[in-house]
Amino acid sequence: MRRGALTAGVLLLGFAGMAMDISGMWNTTLTLGEYPDPMSSLTLNLGLAEGWELTTVWSLEGSTLVGHEITLEGSLGALGISGGAAFRIPEGATPTQIGPLYFSLEGLEFTGGYISLALSLGDFTFKLTLVEGAPPER
Repeated sequence: MRRGALTAGVLLLGFAGMAMDISGMWNTTLTLGEYPDPMSSLTLNLGLAEGWELTTVWSLEGSTLVGHEITLEGSLGALGISGGAAFRIPEGATPTQIGPLYFSLEGLEFTGGYISLALSLGDFTFKLTLVEGAPPER
């Protein structure tokens, strides 16, 4: 009985894993002046169910983590949905483990976000976007 349940679980996770797509990009800019100033960003894209994508961007100045942006885009039929949030990470912040697989980051500051809905009806598209603060780039 246990072996059958374990086999079914492994097969379900395997099929779910085949439906996911993971990609990413590392970008570094070096500004030369009196003091060299490297700026880097790490972008990870996770394709979820068909048509849904989760994107997370981590920003670094030198070796210091300074910001995080997260966006989710997808659609439900004719309704396109997009949302995102941007956070500033204070200098010296360190993650604290609050559970076996969970971490918390004290002092994380919300800098902005958005949610956008677009309804396509034939040749017309009706779009509503709500913005708070300085949202992440989309």
